[in-house]
Amino acid sequence: MQSYSLKSFGDVAGLALVERPIPEPSPREVLVRIRATSLNYRDLMVLDRTYPVPASAGTIPLSDGAGEIVAVGDAVTRFAVGDRVAG
Repeated sequence: MQSYSLKSFGDVAGLALVERPIPEPSPREVLVRIRATSLNYRDLMVLDRTYPVPASAGTIPLSDGAGEIVAVGDAVTRFAVGDRVAG
């Protein structure tokens, strides 16, 4: 899977497109195929290191996203594969 993660801080030039393996959800997690994203002011604060919770290199800055569930952990009961979700 592809994702943008923090390579360095300061501005959006610090974001790098990286290839990662598709994760397997743990028992209480769901895996979402992201279909739409946006970076918002909070994400810019993370990049600028002015957000109250510090991020480390490799963090994926994403406050807003929407997609569909493609896998669920064994203990998940509220969601199912195919459900459309937004965070």
